[in-house]
Amino acid sequence: MISVCLCDPQPIVQQGLKAILESSDDLQFVASGATLEEASTQLERLRPAVLIVDRGFGMHPLLEWIAKARQQHPETEVVVWASAISDVECFRALQAGARGIMKKTVSIAALHHCLRTVAKKELWTENLFLSKDQPLGRPRNRPLTPREQQVASLVAKGMKNREIAEALEIATGTVKIHLMHIFEKTGIRDRFELALHGLRLATARDGELEEAVMERERQERLARVD
Repeated sequence: MISVCLCDPQPIVQQGLKAILESSDDLQFVASGATLEEASTQLERLRPAVLIVDRGFGMHPLLEWIAKARQQHPETEVVVWASAISDVECFRALQAGARGIMKKTVSIAALHHCLRTVAKKELWTENLFLSKDQPLGRPRNRPLTPREQQVASLVAKGMKNREIAEALEIATGTVKIHLMHIFEKTGIRDRFELALHGLRLATARDGELEEAVMERERQERLARVD
């Protein structure tokens, strides 16, 4: 059972989400709060699998809260939901440690899919959800050159073309050419999707590393028992 907490200042929203999740076999609504302080208490007391937090608390305090929550409670995945959120805000929230970004206009099916996806420690955004069954019709198996990999990595860190050019000591126009080649080779539509793709890869690598560490610790415990 995936336990879910909500931090939203509107009681009607809290009751609405609770009613929606009550019909699910694997999603359990366990608590709600109206402030970030109450959300911190929920994390400490309940340690839910997922905590949904409203973007309406303001991006700056929200980003600080997410980073702190991820550091203190890595077992809980954070989903930011909002009436509206820009691509830049979305990316910054993911960089801060949020696992999912969800608009309040999503369908119930998308809501369920988001919560189940982030509970598996995978990234979820509406862009990824809408495109998951839509082939792009362009080649996706052509390898990137080392320089293109560098550019893609810096885009995933949120750097602009000018900043990438300075970091790699190349012209801004050259960065644009590399991006065109990356989009063509991968089938990725734009730099925001490229940034999400980079974050997804980094998340997968972190998950593999965590599993490897846990397996090594398990083997060491077994060796001590023997």
